[in-house]
Amino acid sequence: MYSSRIFASIGAVTVAALAINVLSAVKVYVLPSKLKRYAHVSADGKHPWALVTGASDGIGRAFAEELALRGFNVVLHGRNQTKLDVVKSELQEKHPETFFRTLVADASKVQCVNCLQGGENESHHPLDFNAIKDALQDLHLTVLINNAGGGARDPVYLSLSDSSEERITDNVTVNALFPLHLIRVLLPHLAQNSPALIMNISSLADAGLPLLASYSASKQFLMTLTRTIDLEIAFSGKAEIECLGVRVGNVTGVSHNRQSPSFFTPSANTMARAALDRAGRGHGVITGHWAHALQQAMMDFMPTFLARIVILNTIRERKEAELKSS
Repeated sequence: MYSSRIFASIGAVTVAALAINVLSAVKVYVLPSKLKRYAHVSADGKHPWALVTGASDGIGRAFAEELALRGFNVVLHGRNQTKLDVVKSELQEKHPETFFRTLVADASKVQCVNCLQGGENESHHPLDFNAIKDALQDLHLTVLINNAGGGARDPVYLSLSDSSEERITDNVTVNALFPLHLIRVLLPHLAQNSPALIMNISSLADAGLPLLASYSASKQFLMTLTRTIDLEIAFSGKAEIECLGVRVGNVTGVSHNRQSPSFFTPSANTMARAALDRAGRGHGVITGHWAHALQQAMMDFMPTFLARIVILNTIRERKEAELKSS
């Protein structure tokens, strides 16, 4: 009798805990966005601006369009002025009352120590983050979206032991060091204009995928950075800045996937809307789209051995498809 009551109590607590976790997860996707709290006009009448890195294509461009719809002027960042000018022109035509500005900066050119390929040379022009900060100083910047990043290419899937030092360094620089330094120099500006938002875009691959070592690890770095900066801001108590990490699964409308959207693969525009809809509620680190969250939940509920098999088979199929296409 006594033992039966103990087991019944344990069962009740387990069911209650599971219900709370499910409700907490569902709440992320049903509560309305509070992004508007960052679209405020400054004391001297300046309208809000958002900086989107990697805005030339894909999710970055989709973020720029969605932010324009939600009352923000937008700084479009990329490394190719010609591409940025085209995007700016197209967005300006769609949103004639919105102001757009371009910012050219190669995210792979972060200053390094003992740089590869012979150290400092004429072809190496490291980024000047202070110059980036100065270029934005006249704007009422309230939103920073660190979207620039991605995996190495040609090939995408490659073992760590077969990866060159340059390939790894470039990938980690774009995904981790560039947003780290950008946040560092822009934090005072955002604090001055608070309430403000820092949104860092990651990937479901940050859980760790084979043949994607530098990409997976650098994206997890970005999510750890998100949690750390959030705590650091709270520790200082000097500004109201939300740090939101958004994990993203497969999307269409990006350079490596031009197929039609499906249940588990939303379009880049749908993904951008979903991410912005999560803003303003202090969620911390989340999976941005509900379908990707469902995918993640399915993996989390699998026994470890079964999840490993699924991951290995998936990457094996993608590697084989890449080899065939090349």
